[in-house]
Amino acid sequence: MSSFSVRYFGVLPKLPKLELTMRTPYKTFFKDFNGFTRLYCGTQKGQIAIGNKSIPRVYLLPPGQIKVAHMTPGQGKISTSESGEFIHTGGWLFVHDNNSIEVNLLECAERETVHWDKLESCVETETESPAGRIAASLQHKAVKLLQRKR
Repeated sequence: MSSFSVRYFGVLPKLPKLELTMRTPYKTFFKDFNGFTRLYCGTQKGQIAIGNKSIPRVYLLPPGQIKVAHMTPGQGKISTSESGEFIHTGGWLFVHDNNSIEVNLLECAERETVHWDKLESCVETETESPAGRIAASLQHKAVKLLQRKR
């Protein structure tokens, strides 16, 4: 009798429903949250919609908007957003093979809390150092992209 070894692509057990974890270094918005149907976000090649049983991928996210569609209250929802729309300054999105999404963002805020009229009047500090100049140029580019996509 011969034995056959079977190999699977993923080593983690598949989740029955898509789960979302979305965070910045300062704040967590969702932690293993499954009360939604899709995640819409912009990538360098255009807008994508990620739903249940999506193909595992990694995306680089330029500054823009993320929308968590058809949210319902549930365990893992830490954000106070009711619309599910978030404005961010860029990050990475990982679609894992166990039917989970991990979004790591540099900075993010609920769309309801963004003061659009004060976006260009932010105070610049630490722009004298080389790292500060690079960060300031990235911030200016992010503001321009957000103004264009608004």
